[in-house]
Amino acid sequence: MVLTGANRHDMKMLDTLLDGCVIARPEEPPKEGFHLCLDRGYAYHECREIAAARGYTVHIPPPVSEATPLPPPGDPERHPARRWVVEVCHSWFNRFRRVLIRWEKRAKLYLGFVQLAASLIIYRKLRRLRALSG
Repeated sequence: MVLTGANRHDMKMLDTLLDGCVIARPEEPPKEGFHLCLDRGYAYHECREIAAARGYTVHIPPPVSEATPLPPPGDPERHPARRWVVEVCHSWFNRFRRVLIRWEKRAKLYLGFVQLAASLIIYRKLRRLRALSG
């Protein structure tokens, strides 16, 4: 996890985020390669270069404007939806009031609460899986 101020653009921290991955990628990539799904906030040439330098195939929907509107659902030109996994994770974190509204002034304290929330989310998911399988 990388914490930044709310007024900092996401694209500025992409390299720090990709370098901060705790779990190492396999040495041998799968036959389809490594994929990185990003939202329109990362639709910059610099972001594509940063991800490509780290061996990712980047999936970023094209920017929407009046000149190029969003194609209707089912249109072959529409970028497939891949962000729902991230949005679900955001909703899990939003269930923790201490994380939803930042009260701590020091980043280390807030990062600790975010990590605690992540641990609780994982624990609850594993506990639910164990109850279903046993």
